[in-house]
Amino acid sequence: METINLIIPGMKSPHCTMAVSGAVKSIGGDMLKKVTPGEAEIELSGSAKAFVVEAIEKAGNTVANK
Repeated sequence: METINLIIPGMKSPHCTMAVSGAVKSIGGDMLKKVTPGEAEIELSGSAKAFVVEAIEKAGNTVANK
């Protein structure tokens, strides 16, 4: 397992935080460890980072550190 911190500059409101949380949870499992304005801490196994980034961006947010 690897823990990554994704920088999500546009995620400032509770709505955006909920959208990002929902997008990560929709992939499956309990990968989301912590969400704060502008950042999400996610625990990954294997090469799941691309799927997480894609889900977050489909939810309308940009990930700065892909």
